Amino acid sequence: MDEETKMVTQIRALDSDMQTLVYENYNKFISATDTIRKMKNDFKKMEDEMDHLASNMATITEFSGTISNTLQDRRQHITKLSGVHALLKKLQFLFELPARLNKCIEMKAYSAAVRYYTKAKRILHQYQHMASFQGINEDCNKIIHQLCDHLREQFKDKESSAKDLAQCVDLLLQLNEPAEKLCEEFLSHARQKIDEDLQLLDRQIRLQSGEEIKSEGETAAQAYLATPMDVLEFVDTGCNGFLSNICLVIASYNDMFLSKPQEE
Repeated sequence: MDEETKMVTQIRALDSDMQTLVYENYNKFISATDTIRKMKNDFKKMEDEMDHLASNMATITEFSGTISNTLQDRRQHITKLSGVHALLKKLQFLFELPARLNKCIEMKAYSAAVRYYTKAKRILHQYQHMASFQGINEDCNKIIHQLCDHLREQFKDKESSAKDLAQCVDLLLQLNEPAEKLCEEFLSHARQKIDEDLQLLDRQIRLQSGEEIKSEGETAAQAYLATPMDVLEFVDTGCNGFLSNICLVIASYNDMFLSKPQEE
């Protein structure tokens, strides 16, 4: 009986505590219920918006497909016109090529002339059987023949520097001039320039040693070189003249006659 009474007392106390707990948190339960109801409404609204967005995307996709199909023919037409435009630009370049080459030779822009000709040479050769291209090809060949003559004149000019010789040989090689013959001529002319540099240094050495050198018929520049140089001037002349030229000759010979065959 004591245990039963004790248990009843505990149940009543527990029931009282639960009532107190519900009473104290009643507002929180109400607030939670309202929050859940609001969340449910928000999710429903979000679902409606997502459905609307999906519908809009489907409409946009369909509209985009319609536009793409409509513009397909026009796109192909534009691509074709673009190709025709590029072809016309190439044809215009070919028709203007003889005048361009003449202008370059007139301005002594030999590198530009060779670049223009090598760019168009393959096409001219490929279509030379056509009357319109045949005339252009013949005119260009005549002009390039003149250009080769100009380059050879510059190549044989005693006043040309080693750098000028190297440029002339490089351009003549691009124009398919015989490499073996050009190699011999290049070394021959380069040797003359280097011999002149050596003669100048040898003359200075002889002047320093007290030897008298005849100066009859010399130009003002030659007369100036007949006066002894100091050590620094002699070294500067040797470095900027003989050594610079021989290094340039060696490098040019290697680039033009040794490296190129290996690259091909």
